[in-house]
Amino acid sequence: MDKKPTSPKCPSCGVAGIEHFVSKESTSRSRYREPWFFVIYCDQCGHVYNVIAKHVFAQTATRVVLPNENVE
Repeated sequence: MDKKPTSPKCPSCGVAGIEHFVSKESTSRSRYREPWFFVIYCDQCGHVYNVIAKHVFAQTATRVVLPNENVE
């Protein structure tokens, strides 16, 4: 059997095609002006498919403070 690829379809309005899946950055921003998340929605009716986190906290190394043995 030959499987035909299918286009995504909006469950609300029925429009089909990947070109109707659009994303928009959140208006809330991190201190570095990065958006907190993206909203994926239908450009025809506004149905929200998903919300994806964008802002990720960077890992920082743990600072270890050792006593100085050469204290005079």
